[in-house]
Amino acid sequence: MNTAFFRSAFQTSVHIKTAIVWMALACAPWSAWAHGGEDHGSEAPPAVGATMAPRAYAQTEDFELVAQLQGTTLTITLDSFATNTPVKDAQIEVESGTAFKAQAQQIAPGVYTARADALAKPGRYALNFSVQAGDTADLLAATLDITSPVKELAHAHSWGEWTTWALSAAVLSAGLALVVVRRRKWTRKNSH
Repeated sequence: MNTAFFRSAFQTSVHIKTAIVWMALACAPWSAWAHGGEDHGSEAPPAVGATMAPRAYAQTEDFELVAQLQGTTLTITLDSFATNTPVKDAQIEVESGTAFKAQAQQIAPGVYTARADALAKPGRYALNFSVQAGDTADLLAATLDITSPVKELAHAHSWGEWTTWALSAAVLSAGLALVVVRRRKWTRKNSH
């Protein structure tokens, strides 16, 4: 029995396994390592995306109300607090101080709309909703916060990211080249 063949094959497999481990380590997420130069503690939280419409929420023992501003239309969803069912045929009056007052019209069961041109500008609006549904009447208060549109930030890559990718690719290429050279050397040695 040729023990030299098995010894050589075992040593080669150990070298290949070692090369694979080093390649795996080289591909580790280098960008996750600690770095300096930034202060993450004092930054303001990012603004809400421009795709989400401003909302206001209010609830009492009888009603749950969500108001959403889309352009100059205030859409109001009114549900029974206890059963979470839409409240149909309610009379809803909404006002914000002396700047805005409107009667909401039902467009679907539990969904009402009101024209709200005065709320189109960015700012904080204290809204009062007067609700009359059957023999139940209630007053709900909510605040609608309309922020200025947020500009999209350009996605840019720092030189550190590109360096990490280039270094990882170089190490991976070197590892693959090492495996190929070792394999050829072993094949030539054992073919004679």
